Amino acid sequence: MGLFLLLSLLLLPSRLQAGRSAECDLNNYGIKQPDRLSAPQGGSIRIPFSFYHGWQLAKDPRVSVALRQTHFHGEIIYNSTQPFIHNDYKNRIAFELSLGQRSGSLQISNLQEKDGNMYFCRIQVETLRCGRKVWQDINGTKLTITPGLKTNARAVPNGSFQNTEEKYENIGIKRQQTEPRLEPKLEPKDDNPILYASLTLSSSSSQAAPPHLPPKEAPQEETLYSLVKA
Repeated sequence: MGLFLLLSLLLLPSRLQAGRSAECDLNNYGIKQPDRLSAPQGGSIRIPFSFYHGWQLAKDPRVSVALRQTHFHGEIIYNSTQPFIHNDYKNRIAFELSLGQRSGSLQISNLQEKDGNMYFCRIQVETLRCGRKVWQDINGTKLTITPGLKTNARAVPNGSFQNTEEKYENIGIKRQQTEPRLEPKLEPKDDNPILYASLTLSSSSSQAAPPHLPPKEAPQEETLYSLVKA
């Protein structure tokens, strides 16, 4: 009995080590992110991701997310740990992580034509017994940048705008015309009575004379005299 207990105690560290090794060598981990995304130039895009694993995390797992571009071993353009942002993406990348620290998103704003690329998310965590673990998505996300929305000026049909002066162009200055009027003037009767008549022509303009003109500039009446023999 004593020998068996002694042997068990001697073998316990190796069993614990074997169990720890089996846990740390688990391959049940991965990252999920969309295969393809597209967004217009000048707009923004969110690259969502989620990850899973079988390790027991440390009390402070220190979850860190990085983003590579072009290919699996491509250049890192963002790292939430340092933090680090590539010069080409300054002030254009935002990182969000859920409360459960198992999903999040990376947003790229003010998209440019050159942002059309492959993007790969990389996860880093601190485990309780297996130390730091790092893994990355294999396939990545293909981001396509489409032409930005252009605002074209709509053609305006002819005549849709009316010249503000047009309604005035056909308005002339109307002149008042007074029909000639005869003003008979009778002289005392005699043997050969003569009838005098005067013909008065007058014309005036509807446009008032400027106030600074003297009265003599006002329209005048002309009287023509003719003799009408009875």
